[in-house]
Amino acid sequence: MKVLLINPNRFQSPPVPPIGIEYVASSLEEKGHETAILDLCFSGEVIGAVDKGIDAFRPDIVGITVRNIDTVLFHTNEFFLDDIRAVIGHIKNTHRLSVIVGGAGIATFPEGICEYLDADYTVSGPGEYVVHEVLRHFENGMEKKKVFHGRYPAAVPCRRRPFDLSYAEYCRNGGVIGFETHKGCSSSCIYCLEASSGVAFKEPADVIGEIKTFVDAGFNHFHLCDSEFNESLEYAVDFCVALKKTGIDIKWAVYMKPSNFNAKLFRLMKETGVYLVTVTVDSWKKCPMYWVDVQKFLFGAKSCGLKVAVDFLTGFPYEKESEIFEYLDILRRPLPDSVGVNTYIRLYKSLQITDIVTGDSALHAHLINEHKDPAFIKPVFYNQIPSDRLKDMLRDDPLFRIEGIEQSVNYGRI
Repeated sequence: MKVLLINPNRFQSPPVPPIGIEYVASSLEEKGHETAILDLCFSGEVIGAVDKGIDAFRPDIVGITVRNIDTVLFHTNEFFLDDIRAVIGHIKNTHRLSVIVGGAGIATFPEGICEYLDADYTVSGPGEYVVHEVLRHFENGMEKKKVFHGRYPAAVPCRRRPFDLSYAEYCRNGGVIGFETHKGCSSSCIYCLEASSGVAFKEPADVIGEIKTFVDAGFNHFHLCDSEFNESLEYAVDFCVALKKTGIDIKWAVYMKPSNFNAKLFRLMKETGVYLVTVTVDSWKKCPMYWVDVQKFLFGAKSCGLKVAVDFLTGFPYEKESEIFEYLDILRRPLPDSVGVNTYIRLYKSLQITDIVTGDSALHAHLINEHKDPAFIKPVFYNQIPSDRLKDMLRDDPLFRIEGIEQSVNYGRI
């Protein structure tokens, strides 16, 4: 079967290469399918590029990745699904092709997004292997099943097919090449779509081989695509040891959480080229030891020469301003390189925080845009500390910035 995979994500602050469809393309080819990737990120005329791609490849079915349904942040929010829906509508109406949608954004509400986009099939979660089940349903004319849930078997490698994308153009425009060491996250953050998902690690040798492919092609700047690199301390150390042994000269940035760390890991990260750590911190019902670990993490990483940015989400239901002042002081003491503070919490239908807010009528006054989309597909936010008040609370301290005011990322700022 011929499968055309399309990346419709044209957000460029910064542009993000769609590595997920590279894994899907390889998985399809291993099962004998023929694939092509059409990247619309830098296309000036989207519909024309779609027509040209379809006419040249003549696919039997089209897969479209939905990385995000919007930009998540309040102040500079952009909603992406309407543009994607227009592309899907054109493909179905003009070319009479069925469409599969997948990608990280689908997890927000698989059934609702499938209906909103008028897609034929939807994959929620990793698509490398479940895509074959979707194709069987399509090819055999089986009873219509709309939503499929992806799984990533542990220790089963999936090759990546790079260079169908113009990585040079991504890098020229501020993008960074991504790679991943695992899928999923065991943390239970009430605001996160990946919370408490299954975790599957890749073999370090497979990941390093992927990195080396890009290094051999002249690229040396990377950003880890894991939710947090230190999901497992043992794995993170083993990966860095293996990477160090290769002698590969790269620089890379990571996201981490303030747990599963020690001085050995930080030293190895520095020695293998990590230049920036972004640690994700939130204030939802944390015990005192959590804040002790946050400070230990920041001190430990900085003492090993790593630059550290903090992404701090606060202003949760029932929190008092006095508590938030205390949290800000805790983050100030270790002097990280930057602290981005966000008090606008994006709500999605599948999140625990959404259930908490919608279940208490006393909190409804802090909802923004909920009347426009009760399904929470279009942006709905919870906010009890507006930006003007937050600015007063930060007291012009240059260490802090209000997240979302500017369209940029930590690796571009620090």
